[in-house]
Amino acid sequence: MTSVRRALIPCGGVGSRMLAITGGAPKELVKVGGVPVLERVMAECVASGIDEILVIVGPGKHAVADFACSRVGGQGMPAHVAIAEQTLPRGLADAIRLGRPFANGEPLAVALPDNLFVSDTPAMRQVIDTYRRTDKNVVAMVEITAADAERRGPTAAYPGRVVGDEFFIERVPEKGERTSRFDTGGAASAFSGIGRFLFLADGFDAINEVEETLPADKELDDIPVMQLLLSRDRLIGSRIRGRFLDAGLPDGYAEANELLATKSP
Repeated sequence: MTSVRRALIPCGGVGSRMLAITGGAPKELVKVGGVPVLERVMAECVASGIDEILVIVGPGKHAVADFACSRVGGQGMPAHVAIAEQTLPRGLADAIRLGRPFANGEPLAVALPDNLFVSDTPAMRQVIDTYRRTDKNVVAMVEITAADAERRGPTAAYPGRVVGDEFFIERVPEKGERTSRFDTGGAASAFSGIGRFLFLADGFDAINEVEETLPADKELDDIPVMQLLLSRDRLIGSRIRGRFLDAGLPDGYAEANELLATKSP
């Protein structure tokens, strides 16, 4: 099975939900526990065996590109960083698609920079391990309690079952509104797909297939892509053992900042 050597980090968003904290600066460079979130995610990728990273930026986000490139070769940092621009905010799957030439036929890990994890084994390594066991496209699955739901974003609860470290997804639900929060549906906890993925060649093919069905003005999101892959039995969930922190929301950022105050990447 092909090893996973490359990862994509999408940094094209404007960070509207974090403006009170960022003041308009790139949210990827906001420090959590004294360390920019982008650096934390880059370090997680390297600790998972990845040595090449593609950072996707939006127009005008030169500071993000410069920061990522400045970390090349540093301790715990990747040996190579490439930059690509997502010229229009067309959705997460559109950003991921830009990584296909970079992947060069190999599996491509994808890590959202505002999703952080505290775990003994890096979250991306857990996703990669699931790919190695199953040879499928993978999405990270985390268990979110009702008590934590207000500090988590508008992802939906995924029905399914856990077997060991695999989460067998029954259905990929639609996301909630951007201003909403996670809803356990009255249960004490529920699982949701969260910001770590692994895409294979058929995953990129699915992105292209979904795009062909979309109106020109509609975003190319990751949800319909995962729905298509699941319908073909080509998607599996990787249960992440560790604590998930949503640093893309003010409440989640405060929680992450406090918890990671003494933890280096």
